[in-house]
Amino acid sequence: MYSILGLAVRSSGSFQSTLQITSKQLFSQRAFYSTQNLNIVNNNKENVVDNSFAVVHLGGKQYKVIKGDVIMSDRIHVEVGEHIILDKVLMLGTKEQTMIGTPLVDGAKVHAFIEEQSKAPKVTIFKRKRRKNYMRTTAFTPLATVLRIGDIVLQSPPQN
Repeated sequence: MYSILGLAVRSSGSFQSTLQITSKQLFSQRAFYSTQNLNIVNNNKENVVDNSFAVVHLGGKQYKVIKGDVIMSDRIHVEVGEHIILDKVLMLGTKEQTMIGTPLVDGAKVHAFIEEQSKAPKVTIFKRKRRKNYMRTTAFTPLATVLRIGDIVLQSPPQN
């Protein structure tokens, strides 16, 4: 017996042994379903930048987002359905121009809604030392938050 992709396989001794793996077993991915219907209301129509993207800093990682995107980040301790504002915008761009922050773009904010609090796919860690017969396998399932990006807003910075 040996293992391929976590499935036990029995060898028949011949080179032409077949292996039946369904696509569901091979490419199992978790489907995320929204737990609440969200009504996105935009009060600041004049400040919304249309057809734009933003690079936001969230949980030690950077995400390139546009309006309507669904992203999965590390756990944020906020209730499902809540509205959050991501103010660490590193870059903001459209087809015509790009604003790069030093380090942040002044007056840029991204509105997001918490869609789901769930678990991310399992992470497996395999440690091995060669020629020492030492092997350890550990695994954990990280907690995750699913966010839906609302509006990307650029407010004019205050004039001095």
